[in-house]
Amino acid sequence: MATNLFEKAKSNATPKTTKAKDEKVRIKVKDPDFFDKVGRLERLQENMKRDKAAADMIHDEIKEIAKTEWSKMYDKTSKNPGSVMLEAREGVDVAQVMFVPSDKYISINEDRAQHLVETYGEEAVEEKTTFSFDNEMVDKYGAVLSQLIQECEDIDKDDKGRIIKASRSFSVKKGSIDLFKRFAEAADSTVTEVVEEFKPVVGLKNIEVIQG
Repeated sequence: MATNLFEKAKSNATPKTTKAKDEKVRIKVKDPDFFDKVGRLERLQENMKRDKAAADMIHDEIKEIAKTEWSKMYDKTSKNPGSVMLEAREGVDVAQVMFVPSDKYISINEDRAQHLVETYGEEAVEEKTTFSFDNEMVDKYGAVLSQLIQECEDIDKDDKGRIIKASRSFSVKKGSIDLFKRFAEAADSTVTEVVEEFKPVVGLKNIEVIQG
């Protein structure tokens, strides 16, 4: 009898294991500075958490300002500006940041995909279908499926449609960022509104104040 490919794959699979949480061995430290260093490190780490929370909030605020200014330039020139430097001056000092948009987008579901297609056209969204085996059917017909190369007809008619599963996923089509002006004109809106709809992944770099 031919080897059952599913049973073979199953026997070769390494089971996942979880380790119980062990009580850690405790070691007495005699270093006279150890206590103070642990206390200082704890305080510094707490300060870092507070600073990070404040930095993240300001980072998001700057990102929104940069996104708006970038979108305005896109609207004005009708061309994707790519990465840009934004700056503000106080006297001879310059505060600057690089705004980096990307041709990557947050995940979308079917309803969101349908909305983008209806508003901006078919070229805005890409759909992918992934096929996989139904585990219940593999358990039931594993031996049969491993012999399908011989065009086996031993599967119940009612079960044939259940063996293969399909899952659909949707994403904003690659290259959409270069079409934002066209999308805006088609929907009688602005690039700023299109950016909010498509939500491209953006970042900030080279954040600095240059002293004159």
